[in-house]
Amino acid sequence: MRLTRPCWRSTLGRAGSVNTGRRTQAGFAPAARQAAGAAAKAAVSLAAAWLILRSMDAGGVWSSFAAASLSGLLLAFAAFLLIPLLGGLRWWLALRGIGERARLGHAMALFSAAAMAGQAMPSVAGDGVRIWLAARDGCSLRSAIHSVLLERVFMVFALLAVALATAPLFAARTGCGAAMGLSAGLLTGGIAISAVLLFADRAPRGIVQMRFWGRLSGAAAPARRLVLSQWGAYLAAVSVLSNLAIAFAAFLLGRALDLQLTAWDLVAIMPAVTLAAALPVSLGGWGVREGLLVLLLGRMGVPAADALALSLLFGVAGLLSGVPGLLATVFGSSWSGWAVPVVGSRGRAGSGR
Repeated sequence: MRLTRPCWRSTLGRAGSVNTGRRTQAGFAPAARQAAGAAAKAAVSLAAAWLILRSMDAGGVWSSFAAASLSGLLLAFAAFLLIPLLGGLRWWLALRGIGERARLGHAMALFSAAAMAGQAMPSVAGDGVRIWLAARDGCSLRSAIHSVLLERVFMVFALLAVALATAPLFAARTGCGAAMGLSAGLLTGGIAISAVLLFADRAPRGIVQMRFWGRLSGAAAPARRLVLSQWGAYLAAVSVLSNLAIAFAAFLLGRALDLQLTAWDLVAIMPAVTLAAALPVSLGGWGVREGLLVLLLGRMGVPAADALALSLLFGVAGLLSGVPGLLATVFGSSWSGWAVPVVGSRGRAGSGR
């Protein structure tokens, strides 16, 4: 039986321990923690921005904007539009891998809208929005959570693999010789954690009954199903392609700003920038991304003002690339053939329970 909208709401109501008509202490505490967390991340973004701007010539940044090629910027923005489309494709592959039949266009639209939210809020909020939108449109809440989690895991693994492959170039261009060891260590740690996830439901009964482990074990079977299927191989390939697309979009922005950078320069540094921006310590990676790009591009001989201009354009282009998906999500119900459940014709009774 599909998870309908009223059922989904009641599920969240039980999970949040919020009674109808009044807010309980159990419901207020998580909300307060979330508000405090968002405020702390906003403070990190603002502090990082202040540290960058206090030693930056604002006129130089504006001059970089003014000298940018309009045709080059439009070409770069076209490349940025590909990034959320690839993200939607990754999510669709994850859904197919765990047995859910979603419409590809629908998945792309919801991913784009959620990615736009993630640029304006803490990064994990975008994933929460995506789960909410999927559940709203008919996907079981459990399948929505598992698919988003697995898509993220594959994307991080691909990012670390690209970082490891390009570590020698990163070291040569930035002078940071620890890149290969750090990438290898993170990749090895990620493999170990993923092995735990894949076999979490095979742990001794006493461990599985633990609250946290019980939730983790619920994702083990879907994870194995995805990894052992053809969809997992497709997802891995698209995840690598997605990371290369991010670097290529940044390269096109650099060309529009007339920066003396090669595509390989951006392939070398963007995995580190993407990973740092995805950490849940700031709002949408703002501030963290700018600081790291100014540092790394500075080691490549790029003036700080030009590096900051590139980073700001990267953030704005990433934000605007989600607008088509947002419009499709908001107005899609009036389009013929659009307003259909994310979960297809299977409609299994226990798929999300």
